[in-house]
Amino acid sequence: MKSKHLAVVIAMSFVAALFLTGPVNTAQAEEVKPESNQGYSEREAYKEDARARLAEQDRQIKELEVKAREGNAEERADAREKLRELRRKRATLSNDIARLEIAGQDTWEAAKRKVNRAFKDLEQTIESVRDYFR
Repeated sequence: MKSKHLAVVIAMSFVAALFLTGPVNTAQAEEVKPESNQGYSEREAYKEDARARLAEQDRQIKELEVKAREGNAEERADAREKLRELRRKRATLSNDIARLEIAGQDTWEAAKRKVNRAFKDLEQTIESVRDYFR
């Protein structure tokens, strides 16, 4: 019997607590929503741009791989080493982009800076390999 009374008292306490908090100010909640959606859409736009840039880098890497097959044996050996480094940097960049998907609000900016540095590094390496083939 005591447990029934205790359950009723607990239930009534919850109901009272709900009524005591007062009505929710929906106008204030609506003002916050667009800002959070804007941040979300900026993130999505950045991730989409990063994926598109990576696809362009992949296209350039494929072109360099084709050029690497055209040289003599010594040139091909040097090119293989340069392309190995290029693929390693590309894999690092791909992993960094994947980490953007799980980056929270507190880690987003750091993850974004890391992706930007990785893009710059990959672009410089692509240019270096391209210069090698000229």
